[in-house]
Formats: sequence, structure tokens, C-alpha cells
Amino acid sequence: MDRVIRGEGQAVLNVCGCGKLHFTYGPITLHFDQEEFLTFADAVNHAAAHLRHTGYQRGPVALPGGNGTACH
Repeated sequence: MDRVIRGEGQAVLNVCGCGKLHFTYGPITLHFDQEEFLTFADAVNHAAAHLRHTGYQRGPVALPGGNGTACH
């Protein structure tokens, strides 16, 4: 049976009986093992910090060291 570790707004993190972590944000669910989730969370935290540092811009913001892809 799954157990909720953290639920905040649209974001919910569940631990499955199989040991996988299921991160749900709105209608999207991503499945990770623990190390993958921590890597993902660090990457999202880095992106958020970069956005805060640069300020919101109407255009796409490329992250340094990333693959430089952006939507639109």
C-alpha cells in the first residue's frame, strides 16, 4: 500500500510497497527510485533558484550547463 510522505497543493509524494517513489503534480505522475528522485529534486531546486536569481522574463530562460532547450 502506498503512503503519502508529503502533500502540498498539487504536489504529492508517495512511497509504494515496491519501494518506488511516485511524485504526482496535478495530472502528471513520475516514478523514481530514491536516488533518481533526489537527483530530480535537486535539479528542480537549481532551476527554481536560477529563475529567482534572474527574475521572471517573458522569454525562455536557458540554464547554464544545461542542454539549452526551451519551449517556444
